[in-house]
Amino acid sequence: MLLTLYPVLLWLHIVALIVWGGAMLVTDLRLLGVGFTDDSVVDLVGGLRWPKRIGFIVAAVCGALLFWVKRGEYPYNPSFWIKMALLALLAANYLILRRGEIKGRAKLAGGLSLLLWMGAIAAARGPTTVKDIMHSMVDPSGDYLFKSVQMISDDRGVREVAPQTDAQWQDVGLRVKVLMNVPDLLSAPTIRAARPRDRSKNPEVEDEPAEVEQLLDANRADFARRARRLRDAASVAMRAVDAKDKDALERALDGIDKACEVCHLRYWYPKDKRAQEAARASGILE
Repeated sequence: MLLTLYPVLLWLHIVALIVWGGAMLVTDLRLLGVGFTDDSVVDLVGGLRWPKRIGFIVAAVCGALLFWVKRGEYPYNPSFWIKMALLALLAANYLILRRGEIKGRAKLAGGLSLLLWMGAIAAARGPTTVKDIMHSMVDPSGDYLFKSVQMISDDRGVREVAPQTDAQWQDVGLRVKVLMNVPDLLSAPTIRAARPRDRSKNPEVEDEPAEVEQLLDANRADFARRARRLRDAASVAMRAVDAKDKDALERALDGIDKACEVCHLRYWYPKDKRAQEAARASGILE
């Protein structure tokens, strides 16, 4: 359930961070005396107290849920722990200000807060890799889409699942749009396959990140071409969504699956003989 809501949780988390961070930025600039000088520090801090609290609570709750969904990855991500440490220091700095030490240390506290925020943003963003895009955008969107149209057979019998309401079709369309935007990100000339610490979970059939990197660097144009096949397939799915045609959507999802598999067979698990044979039998291999 949470996996299908990952894009929504991520969106809420980012918006809440913007609200919280924006309110903190306004306060920091006022403490430094470089902005919003028409209001006193006390009035400004008081006026922004609730936006800060609400933004922090929403960001913290969504962040905890995002951590739970990706709990197998975050513990091994140094950037994540650096961000957590910097946010803890930010909270400590904020609490010190709340204890009435504003007068003598206003500029120091404001400047320190700004530096900590810049560090936290840099740690959170980090260099985006192909693996990051797969895990944060493609996987959750793909999982949602493939579950949106399917036949289910269980103890209650056989039944079809498909979007019915306008809201459900809109949700499907949002996930399709994510897949349509992914190729532009993957085609960035400097994007790396994964981070140096990443390792293959099944090296017998999967390439190590360094091997994927070599394939990418050998022919970036070919990788970009394969990525565009995903956008083409997603565009077909979007037309089905606009027409609210579940049968056309199901066929389009098959096209999305094949577009993904063409890339995976080349870069992710080219040593998987069974996958290669299955791809040849279904006409996926180029």
